[in-house]
Amino acid sequence: MRYHRYRPLQSNDSLRILTLHPSLKDSDPIACTIQHASLSDASLEYEALSYTWGDSNPTKKIELNGGREWQRVGENCYQALRHLRLRHEHRLVWIDAICINQRDMAERACQVRIMDKVFWRASNVLVYLGEHTPGSRVLFNELTAADELLRQTGGCDRPCPSEEIVQELQTFYQRPWFKRVWVLQEVFSKASVTIICGSSSVSFDALKELHFGYHSNHNVTDRAWPLPLKLIYLAPEHYSTTEFCLWNRLYESRNCLATDSRDKIFALKSLTGPGQSKMEHLIDYTQTAEQIFTNVAIFLLPVLGLRIFTAIHHPHKRNMPSWIPDWTQDDPLHFYYFVVESLEDTFDRAAPKLKSQDNRNHQIRPVLNEWSSEHLELSVTGCEYARIEETSKVFMFLDTNDAKNQIMALLSFLGDSESISGVDGKSNNCDTHKLHSHLSRFWSNVDPSESMSISDEDAGHFFNSLNQCRIGVMDNKELIIVPACAERENVVCILSGTDAPCLLRPDQFENWTLLTGDCHIFGDSFRVPSTVFFLCDEFIESHDNRVRDFRIR
Repeated sequence: MRYHRYRPLQSNDSLRILTLHPSLKDSDPIACTIQHASLSDASLEYEALSYTWGDSNPTKKIELNGGREWQRVGENCYQALRHLRLRHEHRLVWIDAICINQRDMAERACQVRIMDKVFWRASNVLVYLGEHTPGSRVLFNELTAADELLRQTGGCDRPCPSEEIVQELQTFYQRPWFKRVWVLQEVFSKASVTIICGSSSVSFDALKELHFGYHSNHNVTDRAWPLPLKLIYLAPEHYSTTEFCLWNRLYESRNCLATDSRDKIFALKSLTGPGQSKMEHLIDYTQTAEQIFTNVAIFLLPVLGLRIFTAIHHPHKRNMPSWIPDWTQDDPLHFYYFVVESLEDTFDRAAPKLKSQDNRNHQIRPVLNEWSSEHLELSVTGCEYARIEETSKVFMFLDTNDAKNQIMALLSFLGDSESISGVDGKSNNCDTHKLHSHLSRFWSNVDPSESMSISDEDAGHFFNSLNQCRIGVMDNKELIIVPACAERENVVCILSGTDAPCLLRPDQFENWTLLTGDCHIFGDSFRVPSTVFFLCDEFIESHDNRVRDFRIR
């Protein structure tokens, strides 16, 4: 028996299919046959496996091609094969760890480009979530009963799930599969999805019915519907351009995990709509993560312009320019920037729809950095707004409950003060309701007399707005939310083509480092009412005597 050697795939729509041979004994070796196939073959039938690799170090041996060859696979892959194996029939499955030659970077890139088609052609997606625990057995007993009722009646008229079931469901959602970025494109909009845990399997429909309490339309869990399940149930919204679709998907998936940081980009291609082929040039495993993130920024710039700065909530430490977003960061980002294409359509005010940008707002040129390697310098125009004069402590929240307690104490302290600077751009009597809105960066129709109360939803907004941030006082005496790294003499700038004030740090040569592209000034001037959008270009037009160039590196 020899180690399996892959034969090259012959065309761009070629793939390998694994035939999993039956066995009556669970202890028998896993035996499979690998065959080449084509997605264009109308007679091709197979199921596709969605799972997490876990420890990628292959330790388990499987037999291939009549026992003439063998290959090692990871523990999760092995256990999935063991549970998928039938007793009397062959089973045809597609499994990435085996059906793709993972050592061939060119093949990996080619297969990633057709991954959406691989899962779309599959008759069923098998979601393997690992082995059972005592708690998951309780959960799957409930799910199995719900699944049986769905099959028999087409409905699920069952009592609302007990607290024990809800708790086990919340625990179940903590399994790694629900956090991985690759699984998003594997399951989205699939008509047939089977959820597998240990030797148990149920339909996705049963899980959906349980999650929404059988009779209600609200989550039974404390947390939102996990993104992979949401994408099975509800296809993502499509925008007018592939670039904005990618921008939105990067936002939605920012908390998802990937062993290879480049996959934070590659895994989203099939979620970007009809124009997804425009992304194919970005998928290249021979390039570093820094090169990929730079390519993504250059891809987005012609459509989004300098709105890409709003994805930089805190500075990164990667070997790439400060103006390039690092998509491995999972910092809270404000959803407005990622869902609103047009201020005019959304907020009923004169503003252009996002469209291809000209180069008046920015220019890119290569320069040598301090390590004598080539970097891209971004030249932009704008105004210095003010300088940081002093800052508060860094807000650090353990969770939303901690955020609620800390903000209640802060609002109480400020409410006892006679005045506060910066709420309206000058020293005013403290308006706690307005403070509430600026600190949370969320505007609602809360009665000002009730604004000292903080709901769980409010606490989430405060967490996203202030965690790992400071409140700064500028030399014009206005308040501003800045990242933890902000220091005295850092410069708040309004840059042409951006949607929010930026915080920059100059060096002795008048080169600038972008610390964040999403500061929040406590004031209503030049702001779209009740939103985070700052009308940067309108500000610059009214202060044209202060316009200058900034070289951001």
